Amino acid sequence: MTIEGILDELESLLLDASHVPFTNKRILEEDDMIRLLDDLREKLPNALTEANQVVADQQRILEDAQKEANKIIEQAKNYAAKLTDENTIAKQAEEHGSEIINLANQEAAKLQQDAVGYANDVFAHLEGQLEKALEVVRYGHNELNQPKRKKAE
Repeated sequence: MTIEGILDELESLLLDASHVPFTNKRILEEDDMIRLLDDLREKLPNALTEANQVVADQQRILEDAQKEANKIIEQAKNYAAKLTDENTIAKQAEEHGSEIINLANQEAAKLQQDAVGYANDVFAHLEGQLEKALEVVRYGHNELNQPKRKKAE
């Protein structure tokens, strides 16, 4: 079951729980709540592993983009060096080499920006899911402790 599925089941468990008369309290099945919390604890490390994989993928993409940019720059330099024999050809080579370098730098910057944007989106989604899960866990924990507080009072 996914984290969202567990959260949905926690919500259903809460909504389906019977009310304590004359209060806004509900009675929950402790075994069901504990089972769902255990499932949630089991799934959260997987979500974190996935986030780490996204970071690793982002780093790999950035490294590949940098390698490709360096390769293109080196090719541009080699091409420019071959064309320096004559003055006219040298000017053309310099212009073409600069153009290739600019394009390579633009492409590298775009790839880096895309990778960072993708990672940010994934982290934002994961953060939202974790916040929702934590909110449900805290709510469930508070609800479980409500009868204890009433007895203490």
